[in-house]
Amino acid sequence: MPSATDAPVVIRLSDEERNGGSLSEHHLYDAVEAFFSDGFVVLENAVDLDKIDRLNKRMLKDTQKLLAGEGLSHYAPLNSKVAENGAKAGGNLSQVPPLEKEWLEPQIFANKQAAKIISSILGPQPEVHFLRSNTLLNTNDRQRVHSDMRFEHPTHPFAITQNVCLCDCGPENGMTELWLGTQNTGVEIRPQLGEPFIQESVVEERRKIRPPLYPRVKKGSILIRDLRLWHAGMGNPTDNVRILLTINYYAGWYRNGALVHFPESLKQHVKSLEEYASIKIAATYEPDDGFNYLESKFSNNFSSVLHPEVWEKIAHVKTAKGY
Repeated sequence: MPSATDAPVVIRLSDEERNGGSLSEHHLYDAVEAFFSDGFVVLENAVDLDKIDRLNKRMLKDTQKLLAGEGLSHYAPLNSKVAENGAKAGGNLSQVPPLEKEWLEPQIFANKQAAKIISSILGPQPEVHFLRSNTLLNTNDRQRVHSDMRFEHPTHPFAITQNVCLCDCGPENGMTELWLGTQNTGVEIRPQLGEPFIQESVVEERRKIRPPLYPRVKKGSILIRDLRLWHAGMGNPTDNVRILLTINYYAGWYRNGALVHFPESLKQHVKSLEEYASIKIAATYEPDDGFNYLESKFSNNFSSVLHPEVWEKIAHVKTAKGY
């Protein structure tokens, strides 16, 4: 029988850990254990709230720019209406954070504690190949249960999503539905190869074993999720936009091919972020003149360049977005 008290593991960092960039041995042990068991773990008190509030305020301004047509808008649809009507129907807006030096705070964009946990799982110098956000607008709709891995992929951890909560999140403002312990499933449970959705019959069988959760997480928390884990975007009936910064890490051996676009002037700062957290950022640089991060193209090609055939098999699917 499912446990009535089922919940994700929450590890609260001390102020000393947060401010000093350290992580106790016990916290590292518990985080890695939770990840391999559930495919998900929460680091609470991971980022100073003043830094969070400052970034959230700035990103909300950019949200309004995107809604006004200033930039490339990509919606991860909660339903077909959003795919057709975009912001008018609400939904998840995939928004790039401000790629300017004053906003790229190391504690947020290269968090040492999260990087320590992720490198303990994926191997040394995990690589950032995706830097955007899940910006949830007002909507009463929800996504179908799905996994971000829509193609044939390894059966062990190779990619991790790190979300930074820019506000308190819960069922009332669209906290993601999570199906803990589902990370070790493959594409055979999809109705069609290339579609992210899980077959309804499989979902209902899993519900009997371990139903989904809708956790409450505090502002300044970092969510560490196996990219294979089942989840679903939920509705946000409020008028308050909910932003989860999203950073996807990959194992170095996996060789994802996506690149994060930066202006040339940030080359040294990006290098300093890499050194700060012992990570690698798969960066490509463009001339500052004319660079606009809000024009960054969206891609959900999370496959490996070592096996291009797995993406070629699904490239025809409408929702598959290449580099």
